[in-house]
Amino acid sequence: FFFNLQPAKFVSSNLHASAMSAEDEFDGPEPGLEDADVVTKYKLAGEMSNRVLKLVVDGVKVGASVLALCKLGDEAILKEVSTVYNKKVEGVVTPKGIAFPTCVSLNNCVCHNSPLHSDPEVLLKEGDVVKIDLGVHIDGYIAPVATTVVVGASKEKPVTGPKADVIAAAHYALEVALRMIKPGASTAAITAALNSVGADFSCTPVEGMLSHQLSQNVIDGAKAIISNPSEQNKKDHKDSTFEVNEVYALDVFMSTGDGKVKPREQRTTVFKKTDNKYQLKMQASRALISEVNKSFNYMPFTLRMLKEENKAKLGVTECVSHLVLQPFDVLWEAEGVFVAQFKVLVLLMSNGTLRITNGTFDPEVYKSEKALLSEEFKKLLTISVGAKSKKKNTKKAGAKKEGEEGAAAAAGAAAADAKPAAK
Repeated sequence: FFFNLQPAKFVSSNLHASAMSAEDEFDGPEPGLEDADVVTKYKLAGEMSNRVLKLVVDGVKVGASVLALCKLGDEAILKEVSTVYNKKVEGVVTPKGIAFPTCVSLNNCVCHNSPLHSDPEVLLKEGDVVKIDLGVHIDGYIAPVATTVVVGASKEKPVTGPKADVIAAAHYALEVALRMIKPGASTAAITAALNSVGADFSCTPVEGMLSHQLSQNVIDGAKAIISNPSEQNKKDHKDSTFEVNEVYALDVFMSTGDGKVKPREQRTTVFKKTDNKYQLKMQASRALISEVNKSFNYMPFTLRMLKEENKAKLGVTECVSHLVLQPFDVLWEAEGVFVAQFKVLVLLMSNGTLRITNGTFDPEVYKSEKALLSEEFKKLLTISVGAKSKKKNTKKAGAKKEGEEGAAAAAGAAAADAKPAAK
């Protein structure tokens, strides 16, 4: 996520179930990682995110449509969540669904590219650098994931040069940062490590990108790791310390350029509702917010998900200008530059740091001639990241079993219906 996104609480269900209204309140303290059921939901959502990511990656090939890949990811998420946590608890079905719509950003496009049906078609070409970003949530516990691949790359046709450098830089920077995130460590130390790893691969972290703390129904919490911060970023986000039972979306972007990005004239399609209240004037704007309240509430969404895309495009301008919706602008580096991204979900458990989601990286496919220079970082990479499973809470066993069994069924359904083309 980019720059200073205002933290906001949100609850959503999938596209076909009603979400809580904006006026609904959250009663009592939110359960955290001390609760075994919370960890189960993070893990289940993470398994779904990983499977959907693999499905979209498998569809990356010459001639594939960016729009089709985004729709493939979103539809697969809905299939995944449709078979889990369907039993009502006190008369309410557990909310679940898309935590962040599938985005497919190419080459020097940094993030948030999720085209509409009405946008010009973009087809993948041999050698395109493809960033895939998506997220799943179960009961508001969000599992984001992102990875970068190159169209046509394989062990038989490995990627070399700047494309391999930037992908390796993003991958190894994330792996180093992941091992540095632990209770008592500072976010500033992670920022410095990202800069150091990037320099080893002649790359630059993208300026101002944030790895946010997550909690139930909060995708952009107050604590954040800043990538390559500007002076204004440093004022907006002070250094903070990691604590036990915190959750983060570790999101690393590397660029072969100077790391400075900006929006272009391309239409923004991803938004989320804010807490700001305003009496909208246009009927299209009121209809848009009404549908958002019913289907997404505070979850990020793409205009493509709305029932009437053209009417939504008419209403969104007024909603954004009066801060009722927050845009996730499509961001760009300079022409000729390549940008890579990797994102994982990180849980700071009491018995160690746990990685829940995972991108794809194969050093036999992405062969950079550069390497980490820091002996300290090399040593860090020898450490495995995980945590021992806690004893199951028998009171939660039923919900866990339902979630796991449903997840397996959903994976098969998504794969059968999506039928992605092989790479």
